[in-house]
Amino acid sequence: MRFQRYSAIALRSDEVRDVCIVGGGLAGLSTAHLLMTSGTGNIVVIEKNNLLGGLLRSEKIDGYTFDSGGSHIIFSKNKELLAMLLRFLEGNYFTHRRNTKIFYKGIFVKYPFENGLHDLPPEERYECLRDMILTYIRRVKGELSPPTNFEEWIRYVFGDAIAEKYLIPYNRKIWKTDLKEITLEWVGGRVPNPPVEDVMKAAVGLSVEGYTHQLVFHYPQKGGIYSLIEGILNRTEGLAERVVLGEEVLQIVKKGEILEVSTDARTYRCRAVVFTAPLKKSGRALRGILGDNAVLLNELKSIPVAVVGLGIKGKCLPYHWVYFPDNAHIFHRAAIISNFSPLNAPQGSSSVIAEISFPNEELLDATSDNYLIEKTVEGIRTICPSMRDVEVAKVWRWRDAYIVYDEKRRKVLDSVMPELRDSGVFPHGRFGGWDYLNMDMVFERSLKLVKEVLTYLNESAV
Repeated sequence: MRFQRYSAIALRSDEVRDVCIVGGGLAGLSTAHLLMTSGTGNIVVIEKNNLLGGLLRSEKIDGYTFDSGGSHIIFSKNKELLAMLLRFLEGNYFTHRRNTKIFYKGIFVKYPFENGLHDLPPEERYECLRDMILTYIRRVKGELSPPTNFEEWIRYVFGDAIAEKYLIPYNRKIWKTDLKEITLEWVGGRVPNPPVEDVMKAAVGLSVEGYTHQLVFHYPQKGGIYSLIEGILNRTEGLAERVVLGEEVLQIVKKGEILEVSTDARTYRCRAVVFTAPLKKSGRALRGILGDNAVLLNELKSIPVAVVGLGIKGKCLPYHWVYFPDNAHIFHRAAIISNFSPLNAPQGSSSVIAEISFPNEELLDATSDNYLIEKTVEGIRTICPSMRDVEVAKVWRWRDAYIVYDEKRRKVLDSVMPELRDSGVFPHGRFGGWDYLNMDMVFERSLKLVKEVLTYLNESAV
């Protein structure tokens, strides 16, 4: 969907809006949709970039479609929530049973690793099963102290063999952080936690599945993952006219009962703000609300990521995505998104996106596109052995991709969140709420948040 850069409705500055939404990614747009369909249409969505979608962007180049914000699929434990998300696509989606692997010592091991033990050589299979059973026995007998950080949790649940062969190397590669510095807040629902019986079955060759709420997933037939964003706009009458692109929010202050949201172009007046922009980089914008506490936001940590898209002449392996815990491959994950939808690549070709994380933005900026593309092409032959040529290659850089859960995160959020909400500023989403959320979780939080915002509006009107 194309927008006029400046919509007459969005830019009206002579009125007080009910809600100003900062950020036009999934969190912001789903909130806008829910507000408008609940009868609260006096809103504006302010997006810094000239494109909506946040990480859910897609780009078509010479017949190849790439999801430029990394690999995203639609799934949920909550069937009602899943149905809501799929309605935005209006039938424009495929349904898949996950076919995902881990590339380990030259072997494609079924994902999750503990459910693919039978793919390992017998000696390694034995080591993994032995350690997991012994760890389970010690845990049940109370001989193990409860874990206090992510690395301890991995060993506590899986035993040393699975931890050292796959889980610790992979997570070090993606997080670029000492796993002992990562807390356990994010683990539930994000890291598979298998019954020991399933691991025993897997080791002897019985088929078992882990991380089952992701086992069946959905993906747009055409348009890439951005089709979900377009669907929200298309199914929300009047929303497109309430979106402003290319304006960065510089300051939010409260004057009486009104919040003034100042961008690099104008000032919007509203009764409440839903804030989905990266909290870590919003100290200046939120200083008018937080005062000296705004400096705390600098202590939040995220992992930047480069996404490399390759349009490949030739068919790749039939997998959906593959994890790479080794250091020989520069990327930690590669998705063959032409296996998500054949319309993502010309016939006989493949569209692949690879994700490379960095310890900091400085290294992300210092690493050239040519180097990233060269190393990705070099490694991608593992999953595209029939590659005849690379017809398209492009790099997208994301300064905030993965939220790091360290000790500082909780302290910072506990300090700033109550103050923001009390002022009518509601942080939301992966980056606004500084919470590692999947798409379904973002939408679920939007449902809850809209109720909270409407309650706030009603109470502040009294």
